[in-house]
Amino acid sequence: MGSFYNPVKILIDRIDILEEVVKDLGSQVKNIVLLTRGGDFSDSLSAYTLGKCLEKFNIKHMEIEISNPDIEDLFHYYSETKSFGFQCIIGVGGGSILDLSKSLSALKHINIDSIDMLRSVIEQKSYVENQDIVPWIGIPTTSGTGSEVTCWATIWDRAREVKLSIDCERLYAHTAIIDPTLTISLSKKLTASTALDALCHATEAYWAKSSNELSKVYSLEAIKHIVGNLEKLLDQPKDIKLRKKIALGSLYAGLAFSNTRTTACHSISYPLTLNLGIDHGVAASLTLAKIMELNLETITEKDLLFEAFNVNHCTEIQQFIEKIHERAGFSSNLKDYNANAEIIELIAENAFTKGRMDNNPTKLTKEDVISVLMSIFNNEGERIR
Repeated sequence: MGSFYNPVKILIDRIDILEEVVKDLGSQVKNIVLLTRGGDFSDSLSAYTLGKCLEKFNIKHMEIEISNPDIEDLFHYYSETKSFGFQCIIGVGGGSILDLSKSLSALKHINIDSIDMLRSVIEQKSYVENQDIVPWIGIPTTSGTGSEVTCWATIWDRAREVKLSIDCERLYAHTAIIDPTLTISLSKKLTASTALDALCHATEAYWAKSSNELSKVYSLEAIKHIVGNLEKLLDQPKDIKLRKKIALGSLYAGLAFSNTRTTACHSISYPLTLNLGIDHGVAASLTLAKIMELNLETITEKDLLFEAFNVNHCTEIQQFIEKIHERAGFSSNLKDYNANAEIIELIAENAFTKGRMDNNPTKLTKEDVISVLMSIFNNEGERIR
């Protein structure tokens, strides 16, 4: 039962297809905002190819070095592009860059003169009425966020210690280009954390209240691709076939949760990231198996979910995740992120994100969340005193 909708044109191809994609937008596209990840990308062959594809257009190029963009970052890039008169945005990077691309698309031609006003536009969803939203093209260089096929963006407001969301169906990308070669240079940590994020997207989409028959198909395929290949990829990071498997797993997960959104794991992950600085994908994965166990009685066709993971019980999923954490250099224990009783209480208090926690099939209380967090304070289940 249910319905499935995703209008993004998806091209599983090399980045040089971009020139054709931009031409398909029409002759009115002359000015383009190009956001790319920083670091070594500007010196890569892909960056050179990108430049050749766009040499006939007026480009405002900004290299983005940040992750988890804050509202101050968004205001900065909004101000930088406000007078440019662009007709298209191209984002080449991880979820942070794709989310910024989406956000700038939403804010096109809205007059915003301060960070407080930007907060108001986001909180009141004024951008939904914007008739000048411009098309954007998403080219992910990580395999995990799925932002290239969703219609929402995460913007942090660290001054107020909250997560904001820009969310509108007209913010789906015009086109997503999936080029696995762009992920070859990812570090082991980034490969693991983004893939774990995708694994959580897929799993949470499977049990979400809003799941449907099609989203479940994408969920199961995503899980099989990621679980079956991630360990091997961490050992063979230059293997393009493995990179493609994980890229497809991320894409399938994105398609799944583009229709269902996430649930308790992601809801809890936001304050874990905000208060303890834990990488987003790792933060979401820390609670995945434990939330699954709490949800188990409400999950339909749980046998198919276990089959996709190639396990018989939630504890085996926990073991798999801990193994990935260890191989990539992350801890599975909250104590190693400087957690304490006071912080765990604060995280539990702020773990109930609307549209995420209430999308979980089992209703959780603050005490349930504290219990889950306490159980991952360390592997032995040591109580915080």
